[in-house]
Amino acid sequence: MTEQGPRKLKKLQLRDENSRPTRILYVEDAEVIRDTISRLLEVYGYKVAYAKNGQEGVEMAVKWKPDLVLMDLRMPIMDGFKAIQEIRFNPETRHIPVFVVSAWSSRKERDQAKLAGADEFFVKPPDLNRLIEAIERAVAASSKK
Repeated sequence: MTEQGPRKLKKLQLRDENSRPTRILYVEDAEVIRDTISRLLEVYGYKVAYAKNGQEGVEMAVKWKPDLVLMDLRMPIMDGFKAIQEIRFNPETRHIPVFVVSAWSSRKERDQAKLAGADEFFVKPPDLNRLIEAIERAVAASSKK
């Protein structure tokens, strides 16, 4: 059996200086995880804002109008399931793609997230290449609507 080496991240794609960077709202209560993933996304040219719970996330989605939301599931005040439902229910935010990023990855959580309106599900820590590819696809598809 051979041991695989570290996975290589995709080469950074330079963005057009005149284009607005993709705005991502990351809703996550664990500060270390939130900061780590946010910084990685910023290295790839995304503009990242964050909220510490689902209620803050819903409020920020309405005010900031991100291009995409990354949502944890288990958080204080309002969990991710309820926050996704509220984002989907609001006409101002229902078009925004929502990706779940959670350590809770059983079939039950995946099914509940899908029922709430999540577009994608990533297990923590997410595969960064897969996450970035999904972000690019979702944002491109959303901008065509």
